[in-house]
Amino acid sequence: MMREQTYRQLTEEFKERLQTANSSHAKVSKWVQLFCMYLANYTDVKRLQEIDKVCIQEYFHYLTENYKRLSLNLTDIKRSMQLIEEVLDIKVDDSLLDFSLSNLHLWSKLK
Repeated sequence: MMREQTYRQLTEEFKERLQTANSSHAKVSKWVQLFCMYLANYTDVKRLQEIDKVCIQEYFHYLTENYKRLSLNLTDIKRSMQLIEEVLDIKVDDSLLDFSLSNLHLWSKLK
């Protein structure tokens, strides 16, 4: 019950900040739901203000480890991370947004 309440609270807060996103509504909604579900189930975060770089890095690792189960592709992961960075105004490490072929750390996780 508490997780569901936390999920709803986080989703509402995120959607309020989402006014400037340039992605399709369906995709953005999926990314917001996934991120808020992750926060509610795997962290102690109750409000968006509590999110920091470490939390975003852990979310990125969660996505790269579970992308098949979550039915995500590389573009989804990249755009999701960009959306989070934009909406929360938190500068994430460049390595989390580097989807080039030279990023061996990323590609080794996605095998």
